[in-house]
Amino acid sequence: LSTACLSFDFIGTNPEESAEDVGTVQVPSPWRTLLQDTATMELFFDCYLTSEPPRSNLALQALVQLSSVRRSLFSSEKERTAFLQALMTGIQSVMTSQKGLEHIDNYHEFCRLLGRLKASYQLSELVKTHGFNEWLEMAGSFTIKSLQNWQYSMNSIHYLLALWGRLVAALPYLRADVTDSQRQAQTLRSCVLQVVEAYIKTMLDSVDIVVASDGGVDDPLEDEGSLKEQMERLPVIARLQYETVAQYLLSMFEQSLTHYEQGITLASSPQVRQKLLILEGRMTWLTYMVASVIDAQSASDPHKGQAELLWDGRLSRCVFKLIQVIDFRLNGTAGQGKCDPKLEIALLNYFRAFKKVYMLDVPTSQSQSSIMSMSVPGGGAAHPLLSLALSGMPKAEDKEPSTEINNVYDAMAIGDMIQVMNIVVNKLCNNIKYWHRSDKILEDTLEVFVELVSSYSSSKTLLNLETVNFLVHNHVGAHFPFLGYDNDNKYRITFYSALSRLVFTSSEDLNNSFDAFLAPNLEIMAQLSQAPDLRVPAVKLAIISALRDLRGITTSAYNKRTYNLLFDALYPGSFPLLRRVAETWYDDPTVMTALLKFMQEFVANKGVRIFFENSSANGILLFRETSAIVCAYGSRILQVPVQQNIYLEKYKGIRLMLNTLTNALSGNYVNFGVFALYNDQALQNALDVSLQMCLQIPVSDVIAYVKLSRAYFSFVEILFRNHLDVLSGLDSPVFIQLIKTNQEGLQSSELSVSAQCASTIDHIATYVFLNQNRDKPVAQMIRTHMASEADIWHQLMSTLMNQLLYASHANHWAVTRPILSLLLASEQSFSDYQNQLISTQSIENQDKLREEFSKLTADIQRSLETTNRDRFTQKLTMFRLNVRQFLTL
Repeated sequence: LSTACLSFDFIGTNPEESAEDVGTVQVPSPWRTLLQDTATMELFFDCYLTSEPPRSNLALQALVQLSSVRRSLFSSEKERTAFLQALMTGIQSVMTSQKGLEHIDNYHEFCRLLGRLKASYQLSELVKTHGFNEWLEMAGSFTIKSLQNWQYSMNSIHYLLALWGRLVAALPYLRADVTDSQRQAQTLRSCVLQVVEAYIKTMLDSVDIVVASDGGVDDPLEDEGSLKEQMERLPVIARLQYETVAQYLLSMFEQSLTHYEQGITLASSPQVRQKLLILEGRMTWLTYMVASVIDAQSASDPHKGQAELLWDGRLSRCVFKLIQVIDFRLNGTAGQGKCDPKLEIALLNYFRAFKKVYMLDVPTSQSQSSIMSMSVPGGGAAHPLLSLALSGMPKAEDKEPSTEINNVYDAMAIGDMIQVMNIVVNKLCNNIKYWHRSDKILEDTLEVFVELVSSYSSSKTLLNLETVNFLVHNHVGAHFPFLGYDNDNKYRITFYSALSRLVFTSSEDLNNSFDAFLAPNLEIMAQLSQAPDLRVPAVKLAIISALRDLRGITTSAYNKRTYNLLFDALYPGSFPLLRRVAETWYDDPTVMTALLKFMQEFVANKGVRIFFENSSANGILLFRETSAIVCAYGSRILQVPVQQNIYLEKYKGIRLMLNTLTNALSGNYVNFGVFALYNDQALQNALDVSLQMCLQIPVSDVIAYVKLSRAYFSFVEILFRNHLDVLSGLDSPVFIQLIKTNQEGLQSSELSVSAQCASTIDHIATYVFLNQNRDKPVAQMIRTHMASEADIWHQLMSTLMNQLLYASHANHWAVTRPILSLLLASEQSFSDYQNQLISTQSIENQDKLREEFSKLTADIQRSLETTNRDRFTQKLTMFRLNVRQFLTL
């Protein structure tokens, strides 16, 4: 009960109830007397020491909460100091007796308590407590012992690292004139160094135990969450005495690397393989640690001196030497001599860290001091705790390094930034070539490649590298198996997106280089076009792969020039094949997903990239091809029986088809009036097929599948916005069915869906109001349709007003926007709703409600100008706030 009470979110500010760590505990003020009494704290410690789990565990949970109570709860600093002293004494007594810590749950909660201690109290407050030095030494010993028993404490280690990290970060704020402060600071530095070295040694030694157990012991490297937490905590404490820690890391790394180089030359045997596995595990830990300490600080950090650059460079040299050894072995064995996958993932993690800090947008000859004075594109911010910790440390440049260095590449002594980047790219290419069957490694490799390409400076450098140039011109399965057309691999989309972005953004001679780049893709499309039968499994795989490649390239065509290059390459040659694919494989969700996702991307006018000259008919031609593909698929899919999953087999394809049409209809690159003028049925056929599908999908299914409902209502909205002439030709029951479906969508909990439906209602009401005195055929037919359902206006008004008054939508502005146009189109519907609502209220509320409605409708202008809409929307907001105060359901 006590734990539950202390854990309660009294002021409703805890954003994540499932979070393991809370911030300040906001207990009520009437609890002050009880909580600031040290006897309460002692009671919970006594309860822990004299009980067994689960009671002892609950007592520790209560202590974690007690340690975080708000500062303002205490009546004076004296009371708070006494409270802290009781807490420190209790923790010390537990560390001394070790009582109950053999239970994992108790141990975990105790580590949480230690982690929360520095988060709630300043170091300047902790050092004033009696016996702080002894407490610090005991905490250090406890941490080292915990690290040595890592098999039982792996999920708790990051709490202990967090404690030491926060203590280190507070060192600069420790006043030198306070008694014993220098001695305590020295004790802290000594303890931190012991903890760091114990952590490094323990993690390296853990590999031997894991390998020897042959799966009997969980590998800490496979626990991504815990590993990430530890690597976030490590750099703060590691860089406190970086030279000593770096020397230790370097000696461990060089020793393991030397043994590894010797081991890979030996004849393969079970003993050799086990030894190599252990060495690879140790170097995996070391690579993560090096990446962590490098990633935590920006290259532009003013506290980074030559000595730190020197050690960053020496550690990085070990990593890059390891990369070269691994690649030499991999290439020498034609991909057979692979290392542990976890080591490959660690190296990719290191690449991210190194690129963020050191692969900057500056010439490699520029001095580090010049780098520091510049804004650094791509440079990461320093770890916030690390910056605090180092701000009070003696600067590393006070110690003279053996040789003067200007940047990290001088310290690495393996070449400048271009040569280092070449090693990185070679590694990425080898991963793509030899690790294509490992989804995790392939995914991480492509992420690193995308990060390199995304940087303008890096992309220009990359294109000048021989390896990348080879990749641009030889991206085929013969060189890179995962790009073959005999496998179902979705990662090729990311690959082609990155590679084409590189070509588009970095090439000086874009026209010729793009033609050379796209040649292998056009060749496979040509071969598929010549295939007599597309219903062959091998051809199916090739079609899916080719369409994914083109989709990846299309996503990177970001402006008019690049899009036109791609359009000219694909039109008209490739589109007959696309129509054949839709006609042949309409019943296969995998093929149609690949085709329709490509088309959805190809017709999307992102950044106004699709812009054809006035003399060009390309916009019309593009829509005609889109219409042909949509009709080929849409006219056939409805007849296909569902086997198991209706969404995957039908609705997903229909969703993508509707998205494709929506993108094409809203792209502003087609003059749709041309189709009717020249009696071209492309537009009419596409709309007929799509409307037929929309009308045959049950409304319940539309609402149930969120992605389908987004596509459905976006498509309907664009029809009501721009193509009412087509909709007016529908039968009245069909037209009313579309309106009622939108009425259902208005009540959707998905905000984008309700907003789309509101826009659709607004379009029809606006059209009716603006054309109420005109005799145009379209206007007459729309009025006839609406009149066929006597109370359709009333239904729409009721739904919108109920959403305004009763729903808790975050997008009231969008949902209530159509109310003015509805009111002007049908004043009777508003009056009917007003009378209906008033009749449901008490006599007292009826008068209040009439007054509020009177305020709402006062001075309404019969206009749908933006200013009038905005004014009425504001009045609706006030109406909602006032009415909800007294309205009864």
